[in-house]
Amino acid sequence: MGAALARLGTLAAVAAALAAAPPPAGAPRAPGPPPRVFAFVSSVGGEELARLRRVGAKIDVVAPNWYTLAPASGALAGPSPGRREALLDAARAHHVRVWPVVNARTGGGRAWTGAHARRRIVRALAVAAASRGATGVTLDMEELRVTQRDAFTALVGAAARRLHRHDRRLAVYVPRPGPGTRAAYDWAAIARRVDLLLTAGYNEHWAGGPPGPISTTGGFDQVVERGLALAGPARAVPLLGAFGYRWPAAGRGTLLSSAEAERLRRANGAGALQEDGSSRFQLGGDTVVYETAAGLRARAAAARAGGATWLGLFSLGREPERFWDGLATARRTRSAGVTSAPPP
Repeated sequence: MGAALARLGTLAAVAAALAAAPPPAGAPRAPGPPPRVFAFVSSVGGEELARLRRVGAKIDVVAPNWYTLAPASGALAGPSPGRREALLDAARAHHVRVWPVVNARTGGGRAWTGAHARRRIVRALAVAAASRGATGVTLDMEELRVTQRDAFTALVGAAARRLHRHDRRLAVYVPRPGPGTRAAYDWAAIARRVDLLLTAGYNEHWAGGPPGPISTTGGFDQVVERGLALAGPARAVPLLGAFGYRWPAAGRGTLLSSAEAERLRRANGAGALQEDGSSRFQLGGDTVVYETAAGLRARAAAARAGGATWLGLFSLGREPERFWDGLATARRTRSAGVTSAPPP
């Protein structure tokens, strides 16, 4: 009996060790809990509002593309009242939080980096965050130089402190790491100051380059892993790109939504090549490559399996509607009676 018990104990120890060991390379990872959802909202001819009305119960935060900021002066241009009210009504109906986007393009200039200019930007962000119906703000500031890394981190920190004093939240977008941008945004330092760090998992191919998928499995996984390592699962938000580009035989491509690309392909009866979550087809002399619904769902599943507790979408209404079919989200889980922490 003692020997048998000893053998059982040994077997139990082996089983426990196997259970604790990481899965072998290439093995599928078990999914984590359903993620919270952060969705950008751009103007796509009314489809964004229709989509919000249909799937708003699955979304935690929407970021409508409302404001443009002049970095040097801090001047803020906002949306028309009618456009704002329609979205607020749709968000309110589903209890979705609204953190409008403040867009800023620096052009590589240095006029915004001084202390006085940064204070003007912080005041503009506070105005946007305090607008009717908003509970936070989303900063999308691009075209930074590597030498402006610390100035941007200081700006983000000052903005977060001011917003938090007034019970408002701050999300910050960071472009996909690459030449000229990887060192310009200090992901870890920014993440320590903000509520959400929005990490672009797309633009592996872009309008100014050769045709190709905007996202690949390997490239997207790298962004997820880097975001989680530097920002942690509570703040890192890997962003899906529901779009693609139409490249002419020579010259710069133009962006088009995944939904638009699908309609274009079907209307012209074009045959498509499916590869790694993207679809490619020829239209005359043009090449169109875009993210499919299946590809977007696969990337969402990969982010969840990688440990992400948030998932972002750029942008609502651009994705094929069937992307949402069967997509588990934290809000749906909470409404089914499973407890979960509220979004920030």
